[in-house]
Amino acid sequence: MDIKTELTVLRRTGKFVMGFRQSYLAMLRRESKAVLVAKDCPDEFRRELSSASRMTGVQVVETDLSSLELGRLLGKPFHVSTVAVLDPGTSSLGKGG
Repeated sequence: MDIKTELTVLRRTGKFVMGFRQSYLAMLRRESKAVLVAKDCPDEFRRELSSASRMTGVQVVETDLSSLELGRLLGKPFHVSTVAVLDPGTSSLGKGG
């Protein structure tokens, strides 16, 4: 799976929330299918997401994209450290495949 292509498809056809707090809450509420993490996401956030992942079974996907690249692929002019996929739309993100 090419993550850049999948993020572009997610942006157009799916639903997602950005940022650590929103992603973390979506995991705890079991609303998210997967959470994508930028390569420069702070370690403290990674630990919290990993812990929440073990509790909820939501997949955490480590990407090789910086937070700025992640934000730009989602059409935002700012850094995005984490993205929770709520509805993957026609992308394969969060579909377990």
